[in-house]
Parts: sequence; structure tokens; C-alpha cells
Amino acid sequence: MRENRPVIELPRLIDVRPGALNDLPQNLKRLNLEGNGILITGKDTLNVAGNKLKDLLMENQYHVETVIVEEASMKVGNNVVDKIKEVEANFVVAVGGGTKIDIAKYASFESKIPFISVPTIASHDGIASSHSSLTSGKNSKHSVQAHSPLAVIGDVNILSLAPKRYMLSGCSDIISNKTAVLDWRLSNLQTGERVSEYALTLSNLIADTIINSKEKIAASHKDGTYTVLKGLITSSISMCIAGSSRPASGAEHMISHKLDHFEAGDGLHGEQCGLASILTMFMHGGNWKEIRNTLEYIGAPFKAEQINVSENEMIEAVQGAREMRPDRWTILSKDYSRDEIKNMLIETKII
Repeated sequence: MRENRPVIELPRLIDVRPGALNDLPQNLKRLNLEGNGILITGKDTLNVAGNKLKDLLMENQYHVETVIVEEASMKVGNNVVDKIKEVEANFVVAVGGGTKIDIAKYASFESKIPFISVPTIASHDGIASSHSSLTSGKNSKHSVQAHSPLAVIGDVNILSLAPKRYMLSGCSDIISNKTAVLDWRLSNLQTGERVSEYALTLSNLIADTIINSKEKIAASHKDGTYTVLKGLITSSISMCIAGSSRPASGAEHMISHKLDHFEAGDGLHGEQCGLASILTMFMHGGNWKEIRNTLEYIGAPFKAEQINVSENEMIEAVQGAREMRPDRWTILSKDYSRDEIKNMLIETKII
């Protein structure tokens, strides 16, 4: 008998190439999107791509209202929902990083209208996923149901203007899929949680692709950005197929969220996940040195001190990580003592 599973919702159009932004009006017409739109962006990304995009849309008979957002919170998301109602918007376009895309996902989902994802940094795999990561209080972050974008427009010329660190963060986020899928397998064995073989295989494949492309990524910012952006979109699609973040989020992401909760260090999300996956791969008994060596080769953080996280903060983040998702079975669901965690972090040279 076939299992009941969520409906798979995927982007209908993906345009990843240099100059892709210029053809967005034509792509909107191809998708039969007309009328009023909401452009969600930030103060910096407004100048990078937001103003240009708005001008392009206005020239093509679209009426567009700009909304500047600086935080991914439920409060801001609900304010955008109100704005969508006010202007009777037919679609939403998000131009920017994870904050803008998460708000657009949530607000358009709540308003039952489509949204277009236009990333300006290749640092995270939420570009095309169907969940938003939003805060509802101080350091309280939750994954909430949203929907995947109708289209993803990745202009490599714009994306490669961002500091290389963001692209390398995206690499690290994808590489951490290697341990997320192991946690999903483990949960299946321990709890009977359903596993999607398609989503799991796709997630693991794109992580291997990034690892095998490390020379290209290290050598060229622009080529690396193109490679990583395709990987991030593919990782997002694996989550859409799964109907959850499972293919790309396990114990390593819980450690990252705990670091955020502590406000420890200054690491980007992907940097934290990549670093943590060295440890979680060690815990799984897998090839943790491959992950560590890849991160070191491309120039991404592989030690806690590189993201200004102290030894004590790193230990506490690992020890308390499962509190971030108590409903999710991972390698951290086993009890580890503080000394065991410290010894593993020392052995993997994270501290």
C-alpha cells in the first residue's frame, strides 16, 4: 500500500545565468502573472538589484510597491500580509538574502499568491524550499509552513558581486547535507519516520557534487557562485520533494541554531552548519576528514575559533542542540556527557 505523503510543490521556472534579472518581466508574463506586485528587499539589496528590478517591472506595465524588511520575524511577516491586502497584490518578488526570501515565502503563502525568489547572495539553501525560518521572540526561531517559489531567478553577475564568504557559506550548507541524510536514516531506524529515497539521494548527490567541485569553487568566484547556486536550488528541491527540511537539516543545523540562541560568535548559518557537520559525521562514524579537508581547501571555517566561537560555547551548543528540535531524532538524541563532547571536538580539531 502506498504511503500518504505531502503534495510535492516545485518551482515552475528556474533561470540561473549571467543577466537573468533582465528577463524577469518576460518570465512573469510567461507565468501569466499580471497586475500589482510587492517587492520585498532590504536597504542594501535595494541598491544592488531592487531598484533595477522595480524599474524593469514598471517599464513593462506592472505596478510595484516596495517593502523594506530587515528581520525575518512573524511580526514583519504579518505586516507584509497586511500590505499585500492593502495594495491587492497578485504576486510577491523577493530580492535579497534569506531574510527577504523567508518573509516573502511566508507572506505570499498566507495571502495565497505566488512569489518569485531573486537571491542576491548564494549563502543558504532556503532559496527555493517550502519552509520559512522566522523568529517569534528573542532568539526564538521556528520553521513554519510556507510554499516554494513559482520561479527562481539567479543572476550570476549580481550574485558574484557579494563577498566570496557568502558563496563559501552556501558551499558549507550544502556539504552539511552529508550528515543530515544520515540523521534521517537513523530516525527511520529508531522511530519509523518516513524517508523519501528520492529526496535523500538528491540531497546526498548535490553534497558530493560540491565536494568534487572544490577546485573550481576555490579557483573562481564567478564559476563557484554558479556551481553553488545550482546546488542550493537542488538542495531546496530535495526538501520540497520530502515535504520537510529533513534532507538538508539534522543535528548539524540544531547546533547552528543553538549557537544563534547563545548569540555566540559571528558565523553565517552555512558556516556554522558546515563546521558542525565535521563533528556529526564523526559521531556517525563516517568520513569526517573529507568534510573538514574540503572546507579547509575552499577557505571556509573548519575550526570554532574561525567564527569567534569559544571552546566553552562550542561544547555548550552541542550539548544543548537537541533542545532546538526535540521532536527530531538525530545522532544527538543519544546522551553525551560534556567530557565526551569536548573530546570529540578536540579529536576533530574543531577546538
